[in-house]
Formats: sequence, C-alpha cells, structure tokens
Amino acid sequence: MEQAFTHRIDLSRVTHRHGQSPDLEPKRQRAWDRLDDRERRYVVSVYNKPVTDWDLPFSEVSSAYERVLYVLVTTDRALSAEQIAYLLVARHYRNADITSIRKQLAIGVRQEHLRLVGHNRYGSTEDADEKLKGIEQQWRARRNASRVARVIRAAHAAGIESPDLSISPPEDEQSEESTTEFAPDTSPEERFPGLTGEYEGGPESDVAERFPGISVETDVREDPEDQP
Repeated sequence: MEQAFTHRIDLSRVTHRHGQSPDLEPKRQRAWDRLDDRERRYVVSVYNKPVTDWDLPFSEVSSAYERVLYVLVTTDRALSAEQIAYLLVARHYRNADITSIRKQLAIGVRQEHLRLVGHNRYGSTEDADEKLKGIEQQWRARRNASRVARVIRAAHAAGIESPDLSISPPEDEQSEESTTEFAPDTSPEERFPGLTGEYEGGPESDVAERFPGISVETDVREDPEDQP
C-alpha cells in the first residue's frame, strides 16, 4: 500500500497581525482539501523552495492582482488557482477567494503578465517580472527615504547640522515606514514550518512548461480586489 503523503505545515500557532487573515489554520486546511494528492505533492515542493533574487516583502503588494503575480513570479513555477490560494494562506498568511484568483489569472493572461500552461496552470512572463521589479524599486526608494530621515533626526538631536548620510541610523530606532509580515521574534521555522514527505516536481520539472506560447481569450472584468 502506498504511504500517505504527509507534511508539517501548521498555522495554528501563528499570531494574527495587521494585514494578515485571522483563523489561518482552518483556512489553510480548506485550501488543502481543494487539492488532489498530485497537486498537494507539487504545492509542497513549491512551498519548500526558497525565494531567491527578490527582496520585496509580500506586504508591499497591495491588490489581489499583484498578490497573484507575486506568488507566480517569486516561486517561478506553473501553478493552478487552487495551488496559488494554498500558497497565499500557507506562506503569506493571506486568505483569497478562489473565484477572485481565477479573475486575476484571466486578467494576467490578457495583460501578458501570465501564460496558460497546460490545463488550469499558469506561469509568469518577463513582463510580470518587470512589473514586480517596478514595485520593488518604489519600495526601496521609500525605505531609503525613511532611512535618510531617521539619520537626519538622530543627527539633529545630537546637535549635528550636516550628518553623514552614509551612516545607518541607530539600531534602536524604528522606521515609520517599516511593516513586517511576521513578529520580530518569529523564527524561520515558525515562518515556514518544516516539511516532510516525498514530492514530485524538482527544480527542472517546469522549465519546459513555463513558456509554451499558449494564450487564452477571456471576457472577465477587471476586479482586482478580494476578500481578506
């Protein structure tokens, strides 16, 4: 008999914070129940893959459409609407209505940020990468402006009229712009709980799937907002 697929993803200990959805574990379980066994194995493999080349916090993407793009671009994998919904809850602590996600996927295809890959799976395009890079640049600019303002305030408080802006502000000062998805004392293990179990789909498994040149027609209206 084939051994049941298992994992250790549990959001019951996650403390609710501003911008996150409450009751995360029941919502994660409902999203999990929508997946069949093959989809579960695949989504766990994606969950377990670290995000590289992106510093942009998830909290900086403000609309339902940008959140869907964020998941697809940062994972660099082809995903179904159900798998995106699961990752939004399990990895980013944000609930999303599956109907809304499908609308955002249709919009993404029409705007050439996304491509349909096979049946009900979508991958991001270079245009989506560029869109997120633009958001990341704006975030960096705001962060740098906040840092400069803190250096100036600290210098003026110390009686220095022309501070050296290459110096970082005191570590005990908190940026007014600073927002975090997780509590400061949250460990990496709590942010992304450890996983066990075998899964299909290694890093090379979707390379051929990501840019197949398939397009779709849709008349879904642009409605980028979802329910938290």
